[in-house]
Parts: sequence; structure tokens; C-alpha cells
Amino acid sequence: AYDASIAFREFRFIERSGDTSGCDTCGLPLCCATWSGARSMGPVNVRLARQQGVTPNEKILGCCGEVKCCMRYEHDTYKEFKERAPFRNSTVKLGDREGKVVDYSMVKDSVFVQFGPRRADQELLSLGSLARDNPGIIPADTEEWELPEPPEPTDS
Repeated sequence: AYDASIAFREFRFIERSGDTSGCDTCGLPLCCATWSGARSMGPVNVRLARQQGVTPNEKILGCCGEVKCCMRYEHDTYKEFKERAPFRNSTVKLGDREGKVVDYSMVKDSVFVQFGPRRADQELLSLGSLARDNPGIIPADTEEWELPEPPEPTDS
């Protein structure tokens, strides 16, 4: 009797959160409301949180009930840092001292190195300060340290 059609559309929670806007627990506007890439990247995996050193718990969930978009957004930065930094539990040298890498501080481009048996023996060292004595460590700011000049080729 009526010439009307009804279409049902299923919305993901991330789409609904983006449409309503609001603030997340960090105090910033919701990623899904302000960042257009949030909707196109698909669901964010808990694995990304583990790779960033964050314990999976309810604090990593956004208003939509999925892992926060910032975990995906920051993933490439963490991945790049870990490619430049020494492995956790590896031995590094600083001058005449040797220590073990116990943790990372990606934001400061640094690692925590333990030089003795006590927790108080830990120091936060930039990758730049470690790069001089440890091959394979690359600081973000290569102007902080100088690469040695390659030797001149000799005709022998």
C-alpha cells in the first residue's frame, strides 16, 4: 500500500563513535572523529599493543570497544625505533662500562641500561651516546654523533 523501501544498515561501533565525537581518555578528541584514516584502517589488533610494550587491559580500549586507534597510528614509529635500538637483555658498552638493556623509552629515543645488580644501577641513555661504542645502534638524530670517515683507498 505504501511506496516506501526500508534499508537496514549495520554500523560498526567505531563508525558510531566517530559520528558522535567526544573525548577519549587521553583528553584529545576521538581519533575516529578527527582522523580520517581511523575508519579505513580496519580493526586494530591487541598484538600492536604488546609490540609497543603496553599490557593488554581495558585501558587500551577506546570508546568504541576496540583497541585505540592511536596504537595503530603509532605502530610504525615503535617498529622503526626497535629496528634502531639494541634488543632487550642485550649487552651494550658505554666507555669502559658494560651493561644490560632492560627497557625502552621510545619517546626519548633512549634505552634503560643496568650497569649493576641493583635496580638503582639503571641509567637512561640516548641511542646517540650508545652508538659510538656499539655498532648497529642508530640514533634518530644522526647530527648528535659523527660517523667515522672511511679510510682512504690505497693502491697496493
